[in-house]
Formats: sequence, structure tokens, C-alpha cells
Amino acid sequence: MKTIYQELTAHLNLEMDFRYIAPYSPKLNLVEYAIHLIRLNVTHNADCKDSLHKFEQHINELTKQKIFTKNQIVNILQHIDDLIHKY
Repeated sequence: MKTIYQELTAHLNLEMDFRYIAPYSPKLNLVEYAIHLIRLNVTHNADCKDSLHKFEQHINELTKQKIFTKNQIVNILQHIDDLIHKY
């Protein structure tokens, strides 16, 4: 008995290419790029005299807004794809 997904995709001609990727691959993880951007904006020039509460507020403000534009996400994903196919 076919699942609904098998029925919906049975007509597709799909080709897959499997590649070994290390278990921890920060360069292949979109979230790591966001974390890097947050670090640049929050901790890079942080004043050591600021309270932890002020620091936390700054992080919360930054993460409430869009970190990347759609175009930036597409570019990062293309970069990740290029890295995968490089090896």
C-alpha cells in the first residue's frame, strides 16, 4: 500500500546525490550564520559595564526583527550548496 507521499511523487523524475557531511558542520548550517550575525551586532563592541539585563534586552530586540532578508537567505543557501558540491 502506497503512502500519500508516494502517490503524490510517483510521477516525478528525481535524482539524488548523497554526500558525506561531518556530524558538526557549522558552515553548512543556516542557524550558524544567524548566530554569527547576532554576535557581531551584540557582543562585538559590547560594553563590559552593561548589565546582563541590558545585554539580554539587546539580543531580544535583535531577534524579534528579521535577521536576514529573503535575498540574503537565498545567497547563504547557495553558498552552502556550493560548499557541499565543492567536496
